[in-house]
Amino acid sequence: MNFKITTLCENTIAQAGKNLIGEHGLAFYIETEENKILFDTGQNLAISNNAAVLGIDLSQIDTVVLSHGHYDHTGGLESVLRCNPNFTLLAHPDVFAEKLKRADNSYRFIGVPHSIDVHKQNSIKVKLETTSVQIAPGIMSTGEIPLENDFEGIDCGFYIQNSKKITPDTLADDQAIVLDTKKGSVVLLGCSHRGVINTLNHVAKLTGRETIHAVFGGLHLGNASDLKLKKIVDHLVGFDLQKIGVGHCTGPRAFVALSNEFPNRVFLNTVGNTAIF
Repeated sequence: MNFKITTLCENTIAQAGKNLIGEHGLAFYIETEENKILFDTGQNLAISNNAAVLGIDLSQIDTVVLSHGHYDHTGGLESVLRCNPNFTLLAHPDVFAEKLKRADNSYRFIGVPHSIDVHKQNSIKVKLETTSVQIAPGIMSTGEIPLENDFEGIDCGFYIQNSKKITPDTLADDQAIVLDTKKGSVVLLGCSHRGVINTLNHVAKLTGRETIHAVFGGLHLGNASDLKLKKIVDHLVGFDLQKIGVGHCTGPRAFVALSNEFPNRVFLNTVGNTAIF
């Protein structure tokens, strides 16, 4: 099984002259001989433009998987729905919760945009699952990520509103995708809200492999302390990663720390980057 991964939405662009658009968001396009899968959709500012520039036909996507229910990963669903009436949407049941972010003593809505109601799309098959799902041959979701270590937790400031009651969001909907490639497991991350080490430990249990060949996506370490960064880097060493493509919510300090520990294996993942396994 061969896999081609194209970064369709990301914060940054490195390819000049191609009319690609960067945005605070994330989307990966996964292509095999039989399947075309979209993992996250960005904010909806860039997905249609970037797909056209990169020669990706959104109408041919058979499965959309959401890493979690924040706007910068789900907003592009609107563009996909406009051109594609027949795909399976896979996500955690909490993905459509009323998600909020607290800052300066006020709450801001950061969930799936209100304009998107997939439940009214009769031709869309919506699968809301808490456990790992086999998406296609060699491709599975992780389902919920257990919070097992003592140095990765949910950042403060995330909340859910339900029946006018606001409670902290444990981001149980946070999940990743795992590709079973010839070189080993390749993991695509959304924001790693449940922790990148917790996620990779869960992947190792699901696959039965202690090592992981490559990781792409957001590590959500922009506000991580030096101690937390050191612990994460130390634990990553044990997975024997050969390729680490980071961006979105990873943060510059984490990028430098990873680059120092894994020279020649870490790179900034930008719009238009492709990887073939």
